[in-house]
Amino acid sequence: MPAVTSVSDARRQARWRFAGWLAIALSGLLCLSLTGADLRRLLDADGLRNAGEILSGFAHPDLSADFLARVLDLSVESLLIGILGTVLAALLGTVLAFFATRVPELDDPPRGPPAWARTGLAATRSAARVLLGVGRSVPEIVWAYLFVQLLGLGPGAAVLAIGLTVGGNIGKLFAELAEAVDPRPVQALRAAGASRWALFLHAVLPQVGRQWTGYALFCLECNIRIGTILGVVGAGGLGSEIALSLRYFQYDKLATTLLAVLAFVVALELLSNRLRRAAIGWTLGLSAAGTLWAWVRLDVPWADLFSGAGLALMPRMDTLAIDLAFLKTAAGQIGDTLLMAWVATLLSAALAFVLAPLGAARLSTGSYLPDPPRPRGIGRWLRPLAAAMSRVVQQLTRVMPELTLALVFVVWVGGGPLAGILAIAVHNIGVMGRLFADVLEEAEPGPPAALQSLGAGTLATFLFGVLPQVQARLAALTLYRFEVNVRATAMVGFVGAGGIGDALNTAISLFHLHDLGMLLLTMLLLVAAVDALGDRVRARILRGDGARLPLPGCAPEAHLPAPLSSSTRILTP
Repeated sequence: MPAVTSVSDARRQARWRFAGWLAIALSGLLCLSLTGADLRRLLDADGLRNAGEILSGFAHPDLSADFLARVLDLSVESLLIGILGTVLAALLGTVLAFFATRVPELDDPPRGPPAWARTGLAATRSAARVLLGVGRSVPEIVWAYLFVQLLGLGPGAAVLAIGLTVGGNIGKLFAELAEAVDPRPVQALRAAGASRWALFLHAVLPQVGRQWTGYALFCLECNIRIGTILGVVGAGGLGSEIALSLRYFQYDKLATTLLAVLAFVVALELLSNRLRRAAIGWTLGLSAAGTLWAWVRLDVPWADLFSGAGLALMPRMDTLAIDLAFLKTAAGQIGDTLLMAWVATLLSAALAFVLAPLGAARLSTGSYLPDPPRPRGIGRWLRPLAAAMSRVVQQLTRVMPELTLALVFVVWVGGGPLAGILAIAVHNIGVMGRLFADVLEEAEPGPPAALQSLGAGTLATFLFGVLPQVQARLAALTLYRFEVNVRATAMVGFVGAGGIGDALNTAISLFHLHDLGMLLLTMLLLVAAVDALGDRVRARILRGDGARLPLPGCAPEAHLPAPLSSSTRILTP
């Protein structure tokens, strides 16, 4: 009788699971319809002609000596923008994390500081967390556009934009990691009367140093990639050449620049992987050398940040009067942003769900068994070929930034939500494929090995031995990417690919300070609401799973526990 009940429960759970996946798929189709995106534009005659011209440019890239020299110079500039921006972000994030971290209390504390000091410390901690939230809620391209107006054209805007947004990301993660350390060393030093600085230096940093370094390296990868695209709003780097090539329909130059971005990011990822395995001194030494080079090479007019003209551009509190008509318009743009992000996330997740198992080492080679049977016939080369193709597709889509893809899709299908959805989805195929593959590799080998020992094939092993272990983590990662994609949707709107970014672009360009202030406040509230909801949903999904989400791009020892997984708000790899 118990066995029958168990089988009945399993079937009921399977039906509910199928109904849930079906509801999610239908929600994606409904959201796609509500955005007004017309998939037929992919096959429109004019769009196909534009796509053909872009592809012809890739067949005949501009390899002239003068242009290659310009691309090389802009590549170096993008590299230095990423390095200096990362250093600025790390310094800003570390300082704010120091004030935002809550120090563990003692079980029997001695007489503490006076009430006014405790109140001041709590206010400082709250202010630090608010600053971190503001920094990371505004996409880099918005900060870059603002700083272009303040500092003029050049790399300074990109450095500051990366520093603020990524500084918010780093600071939030650093603070949460610091609060999750073993409290015993902290409490021991606190009982001995150590200062807050001594607690941070001698009890917290030794426990989180490797995680902080790993995440900073990953951010460096992302920031150099971001430094190649912020030039589309005049912030220097390779993005400036991409924007010019598209504006003047010079697809041969566009092809050369995009290939340079691809080679640049792949080389950077290989170097970053080597640095993670090397001693930390190499990382610190190269970072110091790169920072010095960037400080000398990049012409950043720091003093202009505090000029009267610059301060006049910033929206003041008295410009934030409530305008119901504008709020209604902004609400519609927020709705479009959320719909686009959801559709793009589901589309990329579906494709990554297919590609990730093909590229996962154990699933592609059948190595769950200590002595797996060797495939015969066509399977001998078909499996390695499928695995290699999966990894190539994931790599190519991951290294192309959303904004660059959005520019290409705007040329292909025209402006609007469809271009933004396709750009975000294509980039996230590689990002989510890598994240999914990491989770698949962490599955316990026992259940799939047992199935393989009974003669189960690769598909059955995956569906019944691996997937039940990791499905909660895959769902949580998909929700995490949705949160990231909300910000990415605001970014692609700057080039006409739908969402609230188009309104932000207009407000900054026309100096509509009231609209800009309201839109930035709306973005802040939107991101905070999405993050808070995502935290709760992911925690509920993972609560009974005991799962950990991998910190993308970092070593296995840098993995985060489930309650902290929401803090990896990265510009995705």
